[in-house]
Amino acid sequence: MRGMALKLLRRSARPNSETPREDSQKLRRHGFIHNVIALYGVQACTYALPLLTFPYLAHVLGPSGWGVVVFAQAIGDVIACVVEYGFDISGSRETSRQRDDPQRLSALISGVLGAKSLLAMACIAGALFSRRFTHHIAPSLALFWASTIWGVCQGINMLWFFQGLERMRLASALEIGGKVMATLSIFVLVHKPDDGWKVMAAQCVGCVVAHGVTVVLAYREVGFRWPTASSVWDALRLGGSMFLFRAVQGLSGSVNRLVLGSVAPVAVLGEYAGAEKITRVFQQGMWPVNQALYPKLTQQAQNNPQGALRTVRLSLFFLGALGVLFAAAIFLGAPLLVQLALGPDFRDAAPVLRVFSLWIPLTGLCTVVTFQLILPGQLDNQFNIVNFTAALVNILAALLLGPQYGAIGIAWSAVIGQIYTLLAFAIILGRAGLNPFLLSMVTAVRPRSVELAPMPALATGINHGAHRTEDVADAPRIS
Repeated sequence: MRGMALKLLRRSARPNSETPREDSQKLRRHGFIHNVIALYGVQACTYALPLLTFPYLAHVLGPSGWGVVVFAQAIGDVIACVVEYGFDISGSRETSRQRDDPQRLSALISGVLGAKSLLAMACIAGALFSRRFTHHIAPSLALFWASTIWGVCQGINMLWFFQGLERMRLASALEIGGKVMATLSIFVLVHKPDDGWKVMAAQCVGCVVAHGVTVVLAYREVGFRWPTASSVWDALRLGGSMFLFRAVQGLSGSVNRLVLGSVAPVAVLGEYAGAEKITRVFQQGMWPVNQALYPKLTQQAQNNPQGALRTVRLSLFFLGALGVLFAAAIFLGAPLLVQLALGPDFRDAAPVLRVFSLWIPLTGLCTVVTFQLILPGQLDNQFNIVNFTAALVNILAALLLGPQYGAIGIAWSAVIGQIYTLLAFAIILGRAGLNPFLLSMVTAVRPRSVELAPMPALATGINHGAHRTEDVADAPRIS
């Protein structure tokens, strides 16, 4: 009787609650949903707000004025790639591993910021040296400095830290606030064709505010520590493995713009950038789900490798189908999208947009394969080789097609590079025995006899940030 009474008391004390393990799982699910919502909010602002400002900028600056600004922004993107140094991936991964050790997190933050400061100084020196080679395309000195400082601000950020902790809500709110402030500044400050530099300056202000506050919040979390030579060196070594990937990934689009700006009128560059902008809005619509899956995938790989494998397979199906749907919508609705988003002066961007529609599903599949199979499977060398050679394929195609076919040729070079990447990754996965569909079929038949050594490596899964901000009207980039 006494035992039965104790059971009744326990039930009455928590009549409708789950077990502690169920409560923990429920909290993790809620955290995952909150992170997805926060990341979607950042992505929506990053790519929806420019669609509000672009018609205004197109009217005020015109295709030629806008093309000059786009060319200057490509230079800023190059700087951002170098300053970032792959820390948005490697830093987020290391934060996830050391999240329970404030001392190591403090050393990590100081080392990363110290390394970024050194890289920023090197980039500014390089920008000054290259100024004489770009003066004839973007002659405005104010625009040059605005794009340079914007690139540095883009590369210095702390969102990777909060992403590694899976606490993106506050950081995302700050990022959104910075983007909104930059967008409003564009409407207030830009009124004539010579105001192109103010577009970039507005991005700098929003970036400094958002990223500056996140730096303060991060140090409040773990305590301030001055960077040392050893911590900076450790950070450079940590990010070095991902630097080639991030540089190749980020520079491909910038190189395309630089090539097109060098061989075609700047008005054509403006039309190309408009089509690319619309494409990336759809492409980034697929990213937050994949981004939010990384911490979840890491935990599953440690405790439930088969669950991690199912997550990868579902990601391939879901994002692949979503990419095809987006591609069909863009291809069929290209003229209407250009008319609504860019205006009648950019009607020649519709054929370019149709070519870019083929790029979206390819990118979605490559994203899943990269961050849920290739990198967690510790295939870093093969991964870097593919990305490096894909960049060469892209640049070679741009140099061959750009002078003859203009913006359409540059768009096809991007598609060709993505096709090469996907085929190369498929070959690598097949040779490494990491085909998720074959693995799932084999384990379903012989779950005890099949060695699944590669899959626990998913515990080193990488949190990757959204995309590089590709449009001048975008506010600060997230990582």
